[in-house]
Amino acid sequence: MGPTEHIADWIVNTRYEDMPAGAKKVAQETAFDCLGVMLAGSAQPHGRLIMRYIQECGGKAEATIIPTGEQVPASGAAFVNGTLAHALDYDDVSGFAHSASILLPTLLALGEKRGGSGREIVDAYIVGHEVGDTLMPRGGLQESAFHRMPVCGRMGAAAACARLLKLDRDRVRMALGIAGSMASGVNHNHGSMTKPLHAGLSARDGVMAAELAALGWTAGSQIVEHPSGFVEAFFPGKEALELGQRLGNPFRIQDIVMLKKYPCGFANHYVIDAILELMQEHGFDYRDVAEVEVQQAYFSHYIDPIYENPRTGLHGKFSISYNAAAALVLGKIDIDTFSDETVRDPRIRETMGRVRVRVLSKWEVSLANLERRWPGSGTTGGTGRPVTVRLRDGKVLSKTIPVDHILGAQKNPWGFENIRAKFETNARQALPEARVPEAVKVWSRIEEIPDIREAISTVVV
Repeated sequence: MGPTEHIADWIVNTRYEDMPAGAKKVAQETAFDCLGVMLAGSAQPHGRLIMRYIQECGGKAEATIIPTGEQVPASGAAFVNGTLAHALDYDDVSGFAHSASILLPTLLALGEKRGGSGREIVDAYIVGHEVGDTLMPRGGLQESAFHRMPVCGRMGAAAACARLLKLDRDRVRMALGIAGSMASGVNHNHGSMTKPLHAGLSARDGVMAAELAALGWTAGSQIVEHPSGFVEAFFPGKEALELGQRLGNPFRIQDIVMLKKYPCGFANHYVIDAILELMQEHGFDYRDVAEVEVQQAYFSHYIDPIYENPRTGLHGKFSISYNAAAALVLGKIDIDTFSDETVRDPRIRETMGRVRVRVLSKWEVSLANLERRWPGSGTTGGTGRPVTVRLRDGKVLSKTIPVDHILGAQKNPWGFENIRAKFETNARQALPEARVPEAVKVWSRIEEIPDIREAISTVVV
């Protein structure tokens, strides 16, 4: 049995009862968190643009745009809601980057169109995550222009939809084959409105791939392992044969998903945490700082010249210099940190001049991977290396936060109370205050939702 057939067989035959309790817990928490982020994303300028675009497209009423309540074709709802979910870069981080903003909108749209329970959504979510993560070889795409999220995310979305539709093994293979030809997305679009589009397009294509396969549409039946297939196209030289055997052995979602505290690129998080902790421990602020040194891998797009001097809030999300300076000046990082106005704050601009980014060589990166400092695929460039702050009075302060111990990682969980507080703050960006408690009650226990179609009403205006 080849990898594609093995993966299809696993998608069809894996039992919900055999999935780890931890996997179900993390899937529900991540989906709940993502729904809140989706609501907040609808209040962003590019969130309003994408909703305007789909309104002008029209089409059959099948699934809901959140939070407007407008009904559009299921693929269109997945497209818009996925884009909203990633509009702030506030969604989760996992093996293929931001799984929730692809999987949740995909499954909500198809679940609403076809009818589905919360348990079925959680089941398909876990299946989609495991397939997408498995198809992301360890260390893959580190030095590629391709963005791992939409490349592997489309495969994960197609797998999730195939599971929700209960396709047979042959049609699951077709769905994967269709999705394999849809896979794309490049890193140059980080810091623009098109990065969130990566999630929306992946969600849309997952719905399309599974529904086309259900109708009898054909595709290559060996999309994973074929010499002209998915792995060779995106990960040349990587071994495809082991991928099917690794799937679900063990499940990984409960170990690798991280929830974000800050609405910016994940490689900034260890820097922000380190600086805020040092400020709290030693009682200094930006006026006391002579220099800050942070470290990034040589392949990181966070050190792209575009982001050395960010001109927009979207640029700022991927500027490690901006995030370090903003943490020092503002003493916090939140949605407002990444407005165009805040990026122009003269205090932050001046402080950025005191942030030095040390770029790690390929040799240093190889050593770090050998010592397993970077769990998973390590493609963001975040290092878990020391952040060093030199004060004007001569003191040198340092803090190291390993990547897999950032608050929000499974080794250092944030806790449900904080996840709920984040959801509430985000939901208030789009829903009336009185509606927020009901949304929390329903969506924090997704597995217990009897009919997704009824639950959707709690998150529309």
